[in-house]
Amino acid sequence: MAITVTGKSFSCARLIGGSSRTWSYKVGRRHQTELRLTKIMARQIALLICSLLAMAGCNPIDVDCTRRQDFNVVKDCCAYPTLRFYQFKGQCGKYMPVGAPRISPCLYECIFNKTNTVVDGAIHPGNAQLMLEKLFGNQDFEEAYFNGLMGCSDSVQEMLSNRRPRPQGRTEQCSPFSLFYALCAQRYVFDHCPSSSWSGTESCEVARLQNMNCSKPTRGSSNRLP
Repeated sequence: MAITVTGKSFSCARLIGGSSRTWSYKVGRRHQTELRLTKIMARQIALLICSLLAMAGCNPIDVDCTRRQDFNVVKDCCAYPTLRFYQFKGQCGKYMPVGAPRISPCLYECIFNKTNTVVDGAIHPGNAQLMLEKLFGNQDFEEAYFNGLMGCSDSVQEMLSNRRPRPQGRTEQCSPFSLFYALCAQRYVFDHCPSSSWSGTESCEVARLQNMNCSKPTRGSSNRLP
């Protein structure tokens, strides 16, 4: 079997079979034993390498991209921490009605603006980290959300391009830009949920595999903010 890796082809039969070269010099019995053991170990290592390369060269996961995701099931897959919106009540309180804060473009725009999370249309890493520390207070999720935010630029631009136009005569108070970043980061966190907070059920694993391997139009319901 020959495997191509980064443009180079390797023959597993040659690696595992070893060299056909015959040695003409004489060695003692002890050295002969050591040579045989070394050769056996080399073959085992070669077999392991070839097996790993073969696995890497194929797609071992069969994902049914047509299977719809049940939101009532997947919403509990990752035990997200409660977002601490109260940390920003003094600055953005008018967007937080009594009770649970309503997830709205204005609320996220206010939080992102007051923390300077967005600078010149892009996420500012240092300010984003400080904002997440106040919002979560959970290091594992802070890291996951941060990685999500930093990789969401293209997805956010796509969401902005594909959003429905506002009804005629209705003005838009706030931009959805910051909310789209939050939604994108939420999807990333679902796919990279800390192991201690991941339920690991079959439905959850299928949903995560779909998110990571299927194109968006073929997937079922999206993951929403808690």
